Amino acid sequence: LLIASAIGYYMAGRALVPLREAYDKQKQFAADASHELRTPLAVVMASADLLLADPSIQNPFLRQVIEDLKSEVKKMTNLVSDLLMVARSDNNALKVKIQRLDLTEILKQVIRTMTPIAEKKNIRLGGEDFRKVMINADEQKIKQLAIILVDNAIKYTPEGGTVMVRFDGVFEAMARFSIIDTGIGIAPEDLDRVFERFYRVDKARDRATGGSGLGLSITKNIILAHNGDIKVYSEEGKGTTFTMQIPLTHISSSGYKEML
Repeated sequence: LLIASAIGYYMAGRALVPLREAYDKQKQFAADASHELRTPLAVVMASADLLLADPSIQNPFLRQVIEDLKSEVKKMTNLVSDLLMVARSDNNALKVKIQRLDLTEILKQVIRTMTPIAEKKNIRLGGEDFRKVMINADEQKIKQLAIILVDNAIKYTPEGGTVMVRFDGVFEAMARFSIIDTGIGIAPEDLDRVFERFYRVDKARDRATGGSGLGLSITKNIILAHNGDIKVYSEEGKGTTFTMQIPLTHISSSGYKEML
């Protein structure tokens, strides 16, 4: 029995080799294709800007076509950037540039950036319990994480609702903060899947808002790259809360603790 089990294990391992190779090639292709697509998309966007700036193009229909083109290219550019980040995380190549920063200052910047978008829907966007807390993290990625979550909260909160960014405090050397909305909420059967890439709780609504289904997957990858964690709590019709924890100090894959 032991010999048969060993032979079976060996043969199963050999059978999986082509599958692993195919999966690795697929991940590499996604990374390469996403990287190569960014340049032509940038060229198309620049060309559209030049056309709009051309005073000889006065026809309202043509100008609207160019505006629509820019809108679609922008969506494609965002999708390509998301795919590239996901591919890099699959290949363990998602790099974080660690620096000393005040977490609440980043959250305040995000609130200022997203306030005009919230005001268009008559949604109150604000912050709670902000006080200085220094962490070692990648500033741009933490900002991207917060923007994705606030943007999602605004999209799924009806007019007249509230989106709150709250600093919860420091617990066991982890800085905790939350994004809270009074939106439509998430069904219990969907909660375990919201961080899956391309998974959409409301497919029709996501198509209308231009969602790709990658945002929450990216937030989780960013949190994991910082050795933190993210949790979601929700009740249908009452709202959703995303709570993140990030260590005050960052420990790299080599075990080196990065702190001042």
